[in-house]
Amino acid sequence: MMNCLWLSRAIPFPLITGDRQYSAKLAEAFAATGVAVTFVGLAGDSSPEPINNIEWRAVKGTPRSQVASLLSAMPLVAARHWTSQYSAELCRLLRSRTWDIIVVDYCGMGWVLRYLRQFAMGSPILVFVTHNHEESVTRQQWKETRAGMGERLYLLQNYLKMRRLEQATCQVSDLITAITETDATQFQQTSPGARVITLTPGYDGSRMPHRRVTTSTPRAAVMFGGYRWSVKQTNLRLFLDHTDAQMHEAGIEIRIVGDIPCELRSDFERRYVAARFTGFVEDPVPHLNARVGVVAEPIGGGFKLKLLDYIFNRVPVVALEPCVVGLPEAVRRHVLTVQDLPALSNCITAVIDEVDQLNRLQEGAFDAAEQAFHWAERGKAMHAAILAIGNSVRRLAWHRRR
Repeated sequence: MMNCLWLSRAIPFPLITGDRQYSAKLAEAFAATGVAVTFVGLAGDSSPEPINNIEWRAVKGTPRSQVASLLSAMPLVAARHWTSQYSAELCRLLRSRTWDIIVVDYCGMGWVLRYLRQFAMGSPILVFVTHNHEESVTRQQWKETRAGMGERLYLLQNYLKMRRLEQATCQVSDLITAITETDATQFQQTSPGARVITLTPGYDGSRMPHRRVTTSTPRAAVMFGGYRWSVKQTNLRLFLDHTDAQMHEAGIEIRIVGDIPCELRSDFERRYVAARFTGFVEDPVPHLNARVGVVAEPIGGGFKLKLLDYIFNRVPVVALEPCVVGLPEAVRRHVLTVQDLPALSNCITAVIDEVDQLNRLQEGAFDAAEQAFHWAERGKAMHAAILAIGNSVRRLAWHRRR
């Protein structure tokens, strides 16, 4: 049995955000191929679930403050998770045994490279698991902000730091996993010669065998998400700025479901009238009794896991065109897509009472997606790609890293 050291920002439980779900489920699927995974991260908000072949190693302590992290040469997310407790635990684990595989999960963990070069024994295969092409995301965040000069300068320096760290991690990795084909293409362009495979998310949540949208279904548009990350907060604000008044005038409720900071929620509740905030929920199904599900994230890339919650619970989807990247074409043709937020608002109001069309959309998307999103296949693909890396190539790459 191969031994894998999986280095993540945090133990991903509870699974309240898309990045946590992706990390946990991919690690579980990979471990199911017969690899012994030691998953390391800062302690989460709840105890990890027992999973075969996975040992959870929670690092004590919390992320560093944002103020202290701004002084680092690392981008903010990396600097915050580069704690003394984490680096000490990493050094101990690297000295404890020879690892066959080391996974760097997310660009914000790129700070580990200096410790891998110094303390890793043997020639482990280095796998970079990505959730976005972060260089593109942080550049877009800087370019499209409407903030003042101070925040623009912060976003610029964070983009430059992230670009440097992401490219450095790609350069030394034996394998890069991308979450969409679009991201894979971007990695191949910014890191020529890199081995890149695409591992779109799987889905193992609830599947509604039958549902009909009727005139008695609440005239509501639901939007799931986690709103702790600044980019997600900006996207939510942009969406509500463009849609809230029109939705209120049309008598359409906007349901915002997901983890959101209390202060931000209070601010939004004072500012917007059509929006109703639910906060984090354990079970999304009761909150999906709506006429449409919305995906509206103009800033950011990657795969939007909320798409699968909507599709498999038979909620018709209205989305911005960039937000459906990663869906197979057979599924995409059953999703209403538009180019910008004003068009999105108009689309929702135009389709909200067209129940026959809404039912054709949800039925077509469910049928097309039913066999397309299996986590087990993602784990097998990752395992096969690692086995395909020959020993001579692996050792040569490792010596270059040193």
